[in-house]
Amino acid sequence: MWHYREILEQNKEMEMEMEMEMEMEMEMKVFHVVIVPFAVHGHLLPAISLARRLATHPRFFVTFVLSQHRISGARSAVSHLSSLPSSFRLVAIPDSVPSHAFGYGVDEGVDSVVAEMERFRLMQQPFESLMYDLMAVDAFPGAPVCIISDPWLAWVQESADKLHIPRYAFYPSQATVLATLFYLPVLQAQGRLPLKASPAPDNVEECDEELVVRVPNLPPLRNLDCVSVLLETFPNHIRDAYVGAWLTIPKAAAGVLVNTFYELDTVPFDALQDPSLNPNKIPVFAIGPLHAHSNLAHPTSETAESSNFVNQVEKKCLQWLDSQSASSVLYISFGSLFLPSLAQIHELALGIEASEQFFVWVLRPPPGTLCSTEKIDVSTILPEGFLSRTKERGFIIPNWAPQRLILSHPSTGAFLTHCGWNSTLESICMGVPMVAVPQFADQRLNRMLIVNQLKVGVEPRRSADGLVERGEVERVTRLVLTGKEGMELRSRAKQWSAAAMKAVEKGGSSDRNLESFISKMEQLSSKNL
Repeated sequence: MWHYREILEQNKEMEMEMEMEMEMEMEMKVFHVVIVPFAVHGHLLPAISLARRLATHPRFFVTFVLSQHRISGARSAVSHLSSLPSSFRLVAIPDSVPSHAFGYGVDEGVDSVVAEMERFRLMQQPFESLMYDLMAVDAFPGAPVCIISDPWLAWVQESADKLHIPRYAFYPSQATVLATLFYLPVLQAQGRLPLKASPAPDNVEECDEELVVRVPNLPPLRNLDCVSVLLETFPNHIRDAYVGAWLTIPKAAAGVLVNTFYELDTVPFDALQDPSLNPNKIPVFAIGPLHAHSNLAHPTSETAESSNFVNQVEKKCLQWLDSQSASSVLYISFGSLFLPSLAQIHELALGIEASEQFFVWVLRPPPGTLCSTEKIDVSTILPEGFLSRTKERGFIIPNWAPQRLILSHPSTGAFLTHCGWNSTLESICMGVPMVAVPQFADQRLNRMLIVNQLKVGVEPRRSADGLVERGEVERVTRLVLTGKEGMELRSRAKQWSAAAMKAVEKGGSSDRNLESFISKMEQLSSKNL
């Protein structure tokens, strides 16, 4: 009897010791995460920011996977970042694309996105081989606890299911777009895809129902304001690929990480808690703005980056900005994918000239011009005499610019933007008001956030053929740089900048959401012990 009690006591002590050891192991355990980005510029850079954010956390080790034909560009993108942690590993896996066939840096239009999707499909088998190798290794950092991939890459879900490992989607845009995409199964069941692209009144309530999307708990949206790939005007093969990829998310993903913060997107994040929109209760984590956390953790990193990454033309631009008055310069950039027409470039140029305001313009050659994207003679793109007439007031950078450095410069007073999410979020974080000129993809919904909800920007009127004409360019340029309304826009933008920084600080909403994600990793890890 006593012997039996003694054994029980010993077992109890052993169980307590084991529990304490497991708790200590969980406290110290590093979670190995594999990230697979979609390697077009607008998706790759925020994915790198996500990788860096996780890798700088003491609980994470990141393996960042790219195809062989994209690896050199990714190395260039990450090499200029200061204080890259040792817990970040860049891995290339083979594909069938010759190294000279597809460069990094300039994505040539929407078709390049689909081409990249097809190239990434070639990665599936070697990716699974890599994952089997990683899962078989007992040494540090241990087997991966999850895969994080871009929503475009539907095949990653197939691989994750085969490997019995959770897949999280990383969505590098805002939550209203995300909520709309969660509604795709309903739109598909209703036979509404593709969405009709017929002209519609600006007032949603005056639109025919077939021209409106009513996502539960969100304000109604015109079809024309939704992600443009869903419209009937987009090529079928692009839309089918996009919809097919997205249908897997609310059905099979373990969760979604979003590069925004809750305070910016409260209504759609709350809507995503509703079973009518998210029946499988897929957890959604707002963990951005990711680049804002980088600035918070390394406040001198932008200066450090400028010495390693900025070329001589860009350095001269920053020196030129140093000589201008505070908030006096209009920054103009249309991102990496959309190229304005030659007619639109001329209207922009003549409107800016007429405004008599200072400007920095990142200029890329439009489709159909003789200019190479590698070597641009901007005089062949701009109106005759424009360069000489504006040489004292403007600075033009061919192709690419250090955008965050320009937006964070005290002389930058406004941003004329295509409303891509990276540009939108960077402008918000820097407290810079915007002139919103959306083109496609999620940019019209981003414009609604900028102009209608946050009220940190204005949208110029367009002519019947879709151009923003020179008179309108002149009007909005003067408004945002010199008018009372521009001062009000700038004041609100500064308030949102402060909110963004608060979100990523210790205890902020995005910081708390990251901790919630870590809790998910602990649950996954404990199942594997």
